[in-house]
Amino acid sequence: KQSPSADNFTCNVPSGYQSDSAKSPQKSKADDAFSKYTAELFRQEAAASLLNLHYTLEDPTAYGITDYQTTLGSYTADSPKKSAAFAENILSSLQQFDAKKLSFKNQLTLDILSDHMALTKAGAAWYCYDEPLTPTTGLQSQIPILLAEYTFRSRQDVANYLALLADIPRYFSQIEQYEQEKAKNGRFMPAFTARAILNQCQDFVQNIDTHYLVTTFQQKINAMDGLSQNDRAAYQKQNRSILEDQVFPAYVQLADVLGKLQDSSINNAGLCHFPDGTAYYEYLVRCSTGSSDSVAALKKRTANQRKTDLLLVSDLLEANPDLERELNQELNSLPLLSQSPEEMLDSLKQAISADFPELPKCNVTVKYVDEAMEEYLSPAFYLTSPMDHLTENTIYINQKNGYEGIRLFTTLAHEGFPGHLYQNVWFHSQCDQPIRSLFNFPGYTEGWATYVELHSYAYSGLSDAAAKLCAANQSAILSLYASADMGIHYDGWTLDDTATFFSTYGFTDEEVIRDIFELIVAEPANYLKYYIGYLEFHDLQEEMKKQHPDTYTDTAFYQKVLEIGPAPFDILEKYTLDMQ
Repeated sequence: KQSPSADNFTCNVPSGYQSDSAKSPQKSKADDAFSKYTAELFRQEAAASLLNLHYTLEDPTAYGITDYQTTLGSYTADSPKKSAAFAENILSSLQQFDAKKLSFKNQLTLDILSDHMALTKAGAAWYCYDEPLTPTTGLQSQIPILLAEYTFRSRQDVANYLALLADIPRYFSQIEQYEQEKAKNGRFMPAFTARAILNQCQDFVQNIDTHYLVTTFQQKINAMDGLSQNDRAAYQKQNRSILEDQVFPAYVQLADVLGKLQDSSINNAGLCHFPDGTAYYEYLVRCSTGSSDSVAALKKRTANQRKTDLLLVSDLLEANPDLERELNQELNSLPLLSQSPEEMLDSLKQAISADFPELPKCNVTVKYVDEAMEEYLSPAFYLTSPMDHLTENTIYINQKNGYEGIRLFTTLAHEGFPGHLYQNVWFHSQCDQPIRSLFNFPGYTEGWATYVELHSYAYSGLSDAAAKLCAANQSAILSLYASADMGIHYDGWTLDDTATFFSTYGFTDEEVIRDIFELIVAEPANYLKYYIGYLEFHDLQEEMKKQHPDTYTDTAFYQKVLEIGPAPFDILEKYTLDMQ
C-alpha cells in the first residue's frame, strides 16, 4: 500500500492562505521542521505501547519504528502527573513553530496537538479520580477483546502477543495498587460497580477448554503459513499455559482485591459528591465530548433539543394520526428484515454512495461477542484497522441485546457505513500525518457515528414521515440519558431523582431505572460523547447552512468535517466556518 501523499489532503484553503504547492521557501522550511518534529513524536509515542502500535500500524518499520515496548504500559496514581509533565514539554516545544508560516494542514495539526496537550496537562490536578475499571469500557474487558483480534502476520506477532498476554499479571497488579490508593483517598468506585466487575472477572476464568482466548488463538495459528504441526502445537500449548498459570490467576486476584475494597466505598452516587468532584466532572465532560461549552450550557442545549424532537414527533402524529400504526406495519415488512448483518452493511454502503464522499475499497467481517463476555460489552463495536492497512475491518455484535430489524440496521450504520468504519477508513486514506492517529477525540468519533445513525433511518426503506419519527424519537431517548448523566454527576441526583425524571417521559420500570442509574454512576460522561457530539455536528451543520444558504449541500458538509477529521469541536468549527 502506498503511503497517502499530501495531494490527498483536500481541505478547502481559506482566503489569505497559500496552498502547500505554492508556498514560499520560508514556509517550506517551517513545514519541513514541523513535519520532522511530529514524525519523531509519532514514532516515540507509537512505540510506547505495543497494543496501540499493533492497532495503529501493520508495518511499523516503514515508519522508522524498529524498537518498541512489549508491555501493556503502566498505570499508577502518578500517571496523570507524568503525562502532564510530558505534555508540558511538548507544549514548550510547539512554541518554536509560527502558525502563520505553516501550511493549512500543519496549522490544523498544531492547533489539535496544542489543545490535546493542554488538556492532558490539566489532568494532573485530579489525583485518584480516573477509573480504569468500568463495567462496559474498562480495561478488564477491553484488553481480552483486543488480544482476541490481535492479527498474526509473522512469528514475531505471535511472540509479541504472548508477551502481552504474560504481562497481564504485572499490569493488573499496578491497577490493584491504584485501586487501593483510590480507596485510601476516599475515591473508590461504588460498591455495586465493584461487585459487577468482580463478577465479570469470575466469569472470565470459566472453562478454559472453550475460552475465546484459546479458540481465537488456535484459529489464527492454524491460518498462518510456514508453520509445522509441531510449531502450531507448541504455540497453542504456550498460550494455554500462560492463560492457566498467569492470566486466570490475575483475574482471580483482581476480583479478590475488589471484593476486599468494596466496603470502602463512601460514595455510591455521582462525582459531585466527592471533594472537587463537580470540577472534575467538568474536566471529564471536556475530554469526553470535545465541546468547550459549560455543563450548564450543555444541560440547556440538551433539554432544548429534546423539546424540539418531541414537538416534531407530536406534529408528525398530528398531521397523520395513523402514522404510528403505519410505522409498525412498515417495520414488519421492511426488506431488511430478511437480511444478514453483512447484507445490511452492503445495503448501507450502496445507499450512502449518493450523499457521502466515495470510500476506498475495503472489507468488513462481522463477528459475535463471546458468550462469556456478552453481559459486559457494548451492543456492538468497531475495531479500527491499522492506518497503513485499511482494507480489513471488523465489527462485533453482542447477541445478548437481541438487536434485529431496524435496530440492527441503524446500529450497523453507527459502527459501519457511514459511521465508525467509514469515518476511520476515509480519514486515514486522505491524511498523510501519522501523528493524527494517536489522538483520541470520542466526542467527534461517537458524535459522528450517532449523527449518521439517526440519519440512517432514511436509508432503511421507511417512508419519509416514518423515518423522521424514528430519528426524532431516538434522539429524544438519547437526550434523556445525557440529561441523567449531567443530573447525576453535576447536580447530585439520587436514584429517586433519576426515577422521577424518567417517569416524566413515561419510563417507570424500577429495575431498568436502577440499571441506568448504576451504569451512569460507574461511567461518568460516557453517554455525553454520543449525544453532545451529535448535537455539535447538528449545530455545525445548521451554521453552515446559515452562512451559505445558496451553495450549501449535505455532501459538502460531510466532506469538510471528514477531511478535518477527529478534533475538538471549537477547532472543527474554526476550520470549517471561520477560515473559509
